[in-house]
Amino acid sequence: MPALPDLPDELEALYETLLGTAAGSVARAGQREMLHAIGAHLADAKFEPDVEPRVCVVEAGTGVGKTRAYLAAGITLARRASVKLVVSTSTIALQEQVLNKDLPELARALEVPPTIALLKGRGRYLCPVKLDQACSGEQTPMTLEDGSALQAPPLERFQALATRWASGSWNGERDSLGPEDLKLWSHLAADRHACTSRHCPQFNHCPYFDAKRAASRADILVANHDLVLASLRSDASALPNGERAIYIFDEAHHLPATALSHFACEASLSDRRWLQRLDKALDQAARSLRYPLPLEGSTSLLNQSLDDLLRGVMATQGNEAIGQLHEAAEAAESKDLGAASAPGQPSTRIRFPQGVLPDELVPLWQAVEQQAQRLHAKATELSAWMKELRGEDEALAPVIALHVTEIGGPFKRLSDLLETAELMLDNGDPPAAKWLDFSVGGGSLRVVARACPLFASGVLRRELWPRMSAVVLTSATLRALGNFDFFLRDSGLHGRPHVQALSVASPFNYAAQGRFTVVQTRASPKQPAEHNAEVARLLAEDLKQVEAGALLLCASWAQLHTLMAALPASLKRQCKVQGELARETQLREHRAAVERGERSILVGLQSFGEGLDLPGSLCEWVFMPKLPFMTPDDPVQEARAEWLDGHGRSSFVELVVPATGVRLNQWAGRGIRSEADHAHIVCYDPRLATTPFGKQLMAGLPGFTKVLRRADGSEQAL
Repeated sequence: MPALPDLPDELEALYETLLGTAAGSVARAGQREMLHAIGAHLADAKFEPDVEPRVCVVEAGTGVGKTRAYLAAGITLARRASVKLVVSTSTIALQEQVLNKDLPELARALEVPPTIALLKGRGRYLCPVKLDQACSGEQTPMTLEDGSALQAPPLERFQALATRWASGSWNGERDSLGPEDLKLWSHLAADRHACTSRHCPQFNHCPYFDAKRAASRADILVANHDLVLASLRSDASALPNGERAIYIFDEAHHLPATALSHFACEASLSDRRWLQRLDKALDQAARSLRYPLPLEGSTSLLNQSLDDLLRGVMATQGNEAIGQLHEAAEAAESKDLGAASAPGQPSTRIRFPQGVLPDELVPLWQAVEQQAQRLHAKATELSAWMKELRGEDEALAPVIALHVTEIGGPFKRLSDLLETAELMLDNGDPPAAKWLDFSVGGGSLRVVARACPLFASGVLRRELWPRMSAVVLTSATLRALGNFDFFLRDSGLHGRPHVQALSVASPFNYAAQGRFTVVQTRASPKQPAEHNAEVARLLAEDLKQVEAGALLLCASWAQLHTLMAALPASLKRQCKVQGELARETQLREHRAAVERGERSILVGLQSFGEGLDLPGSLCEWVFMPKLPFMTPDDPVQEARAEWLDGHGRSSFVELVVPATGVRLNQWAGRGIRSEADHAHIVCYDPRLATTPFGKQLMAGLPGFTKVLRRADGSEQAL
């Protein structure tokens, strides 16, 4: 076998080939720097059990072209080590961009093109058994959170979809369905709790297992963060472990939040319809297949424990919750938020300080945990027995698959309840955030218990990094206040060996292309009514300077509705407000208006402040009425701040300011997307110029020309 060329030479040769085969490509210093940095740091990775992973953290400024750099480095390293390359993105849309645009470009540049597979979460694929059940009308009716029955669509709709599936005109994926067919999806989605895997009669015609088979043959897998983290909880994951793959996490700043969402849990204490369904499904399976162990009434003890817990919750928190619900209902009646914000059902939340349950609730949760474990064990034993029975008599496979499907949905609710009880009773340090949500719907009170780990760092240190060998984490916004400390702590990488963090500068000339103006308002942002009124007056004047496209990013729905209500009708007609239409429709209308030479203003919150790509005249102005602080009433953020402050640390310094710095960079970054763009960014929050933390935030921004506009209209450099 010929010796491998030196890695830097091999990377450079592939990069030059890419430049030659991709139309319009030009060499970029930052792209080349990122390519070689990944190669150098991961070259010594050991793909063996129980190794400390080598991790390359790269903040690649907008315009660097990070995807080309990490794909070229990743495939080169993966082939040299004879392992797979897994590219994980933050969204399905970004998955498809990598698959359909970036990877074909890479394949054309390689002498031996890689095999590539796209893998989504199981729930985005059809379960053919469920489709058969739906077409025959045999599915048990599903229930909503308030316990009411979910109206089943007419059989003809399922049968039409089955015809498309059988003919091959539909690939069995959620993302290729139209809006009407998407309404059927809750009845059809694949679910690991309702799956008999290779024992299913539809195993060889299952879109999820087809995707898994394709993944097993592929050199490069394109996944997403949700799927990677969900795979940590599955023994039958379609993704390779770190001993057999290089993992690249694009848009890695989302990884900590995604990790928390996967290890958070919730369970309704008031809705028991699922328990009735589970009891019925277990009993039918046992009777039909002549199960030798008694199962009748197996849910009754858990149901009684949940009754006791709900009574205990109402005895300890009920008066407070009902009082707050009455206040919320009265406030909703007295407040006119306009058509864009129809009030929902009254709701309130009660969080347990320091994650400590009232003494009266501890034994009640322990009883729920004990009975949930007992029922979970019984259902698991039945499942194992049915699996053995299938092995003895293949003719029983279809009927067993139907029973497993019926049991699967309510069994998942049982698993959720058990996880919630375990986390509610966990008194670790730091403790989990724990709270109860109360709401009124369908004429009855709903109570949902929720718990979530306090920090993603512990989850990732325990669950993800020990399974990895070589990792790239990249995004345009990983630093906060000019350094990586916040991201490294949040992601559980702080203090680990073999972690390299690198910032690759954007090729844009921010000083020449962008102007960041801080407006010195007379009213303080801490006085929202007065500040919003002043900002509305200033916006009405500043928006008149917009000749093409602009983006107005608000810190909350309340602020958005207040500002929109105060704008003159002539300007309001030119605004496209988040939530009024589908996002893609709004973007299409925005582009069309700008192309016609009209002024068009997109108005939204955080989801508009990240991920929108509006080059050129589509976004020449970005307006921020207030700094994008985190939502103040988020229970996990509240609990996290409480724990830090209680340990003599500053949650404002450690959490709030760095997180705001990341968001501020994201929002400001909407204005300049290419070397040809020019943009004005205006923030009506004088704290940027007058407070120590504001000056930190300003220092962490790209090198815009920065000015302060005084209350009298004069300006000075910042």
